[in-house]
Formats: sequence, structure tokens, C-alpha cells
Amino acid sequence: MDTQVLNRVSIATQSTFWDLFLGSLLIIRYQGWFMIFHIVFPLAGLFLLTTPFTTGDRLGPVEILLALLAFSFTPLITALAVWSARRRNKLTNGPFTYAFDAEGMHTNGAAFNQTIRWSAISRVRRTKRFLFIFISPIRALCIPIKSLTVPEDLDRLRSIASEHTDFR
Repeated sequence: MDTQVLNRVSIATQSTFWDLFLGSLLIIRYQGWFMIFHIVFPLAGLFLLTTPFTTGDRLGPVEILLALLAFSFTPLITALAVWSARRRNKLTNGPFTYAFDAEGMHTNGAAFNQTIRWSAISRVRRTKRFLFIFISPIRALCIPIKSLTVPEDLDRLRSIASEHTDFR
């Protein structure tokens, strides 16, 4: 088999709203200080729920409603952002083909071809459901693991990426 083919991994994907929503929520843990912003709201909700008990007041419907809004802030804002992006730009719906080789990541869509060299990819993170390709400290491309149809592709991708960037 040709070594060029062995050293190239190609992934075709068409992410659903749910894939992008879940990926956007999961990526927060890799975004450093930005994560603190998202933690503040649930803590504010917890504060709203516990304060009446410490002051001896009754827990009212206003406190409950505000706490529910605080707990749901990040998921609601994320869902709105994903929905809005998919609605405003139909090209974001895919399908996309990502190819990885020694040069970098090549992305093809209905209206574009793009190459991002490994020097511009700061890190690659793998979770149980997603592969995150970071192109800045807080921005990453989200590729669902279910899009990898050949099980050996993940190992080959890890091998290619590990030569050029931090893959965990």
C-alpha cells in the first residue's frame, strides 16, 4: 500500500445540532479561564437557593425561577449560539471532510477547501464522544468520534498528530 495513503486519515462528517451543542458544552472544560465564567452562574443559583435558609426567610418562587435561570444559563446560551450559527449560515451544516497528514489538517466543504498546518494547531484532545482540534487557546473544531468509521483511524491519527502537536 502507498505510504502516502497510510500516513493520511480522512474523516467525513455531518454534525447534527445535538453533536455541536454537546461538543460546545464539553469544550468548555478545556478553555481555561473561560470556564470560570461558566461556573459563576450555577454558583449564583446555588447561592440564591441557600440564602433564604441561612437568613431564616422563605424560599419564594422568584428565587426558584432566578436559580433555574442561573443553572440553565450556559446550556441555553450555547443552544442559542449553535442554533443561530446553523440558521444564519447554511454552509455550517456540512457535510465536511477532514483529512490529516504530515502537512496538517485539510478541511473540505461545499464551498471551501482549507488547510491548517500543524504549527497552527496548538493541541488535540480526545474525549469519549469527540475529537477537539484546537486552533487557538479557546477555539477548536469539534469532530464526533462516531464519524471515524475505521477503528484503526484513531490510532493512525494519534500517531500523525503526536509528531506535530500535543495529543491527549
